Amino acid sequence: MKHKIVMVMLSVMLAVGLALTGCVPEAPPVEEEAPPEVEMLRWKIPTGSPTGTYYPALTGVCRVLTNYIDYIKATATPGGGSASNSRKVNAGEAAWSLATSSTVYLAYTGVAPFEKTHENLRSWGSLHPLYVTFVVKADSGIKEVADLDGKKVAIGEPGSGDAVAAEAILTAAGLWEKITRLEVGDPESWDLLKLGKVVAAIHHTAAPNPELYAFSATTPITLIEIPDTLANDLMAQSPYFGRATVAAGTYEGQASDAKVLIIPSMLIVNKDIPDDVVYDMTTALWAHFDEVVECAPFLKGIDPKQTLSGISVPLHPGALRYYQEQGFTIPEAIKP
Repeated sequence: MKHKIVMVMLSVMLAVGLALTGCVPEAPPVEEEAPPEVEMLRWKIPTGSPTGTYYPALTGVCRVLTNYIDYIKATATPGGGSASNSRKVNAGEAAWSLATSSTVYLAYTGVAPFEKTHENLRSWGSLHPLYVTFVVKADSGIKEVADLDGKKVAIGEPGSGDAVAAEAILTAAGLWEKITRLEVGDPESWDLLKLGKVVAAIHHTAAPNPELYAFSATTPITLIEIPDTLANDLMAQSPYFGRATVAAGTYEGQASDAKVLIIPSMLIVNKDIPDDVVYDMTTALWAHFDEVVECAPFLKGIDPKQTLSGISVPLHPGALRYYQEQGFTIPEAIKP
């Protein structure tokens, strides 16, 4: 009985969260039989934590695919994040999902934390840049990554994009073995930060993240600066990293600009999904992207012409066809 109550509460929380973004789930459409020659595709799409950006973003994408492709019924479900999503899509347990470009690159090439090459991964675009650094309390006195030496840090759930990014940054900074690592992600990591159980938590999301902004109203926070030397080393080692600045005032307590890293979030699909299906998916996504933004307002202003920037694995042939028809410049490195 207790388990059922918890599940009901979670369902209510997710519904309320989507309602606050302006993306209220529509009543289920009357089921119609698909034409005999078309197989109805019913997909459950893994995302990330309910308080992150993946869940609302992929809720919007699923809604668009369901509304505009008559043989697809797609539903977004909370999931384990980038590494978990990459494994599921590669294995065919999920048709497609979202993951950071860095995580997909590690999966595709078989670099730790992945045990083997995930050669079934393909891309059909990217959505938005994720800003990467660590969150600390505004009054903590911690200004940059080096100040984390000897401290307790929440590095994200095992298998998540948070965890992958945290390990890359802290290893490059020479701190991976010098901190106490807690393998926990948001929102639990924010609670630990508020209670003083950790001094920092990985920040790997859109800026501002609405949930994190709400948190900052009661617990003022700031973002740790990633110094130029460390950022340049990381970008040289891993080309999927980029550089950006999060403006002062993005969160309550953030008194100054913070130079951080960015990694694009990338739409991934299993290579065995038929070309025509992925072509239809890509066409519907960009034709109705304004409806995705209704679910995920942080995507407002995204330029579709930048969707091929930062992609770290080959495009699916169905997606390639769409981008070629639209006159996009296709980097040689990502052609199938």
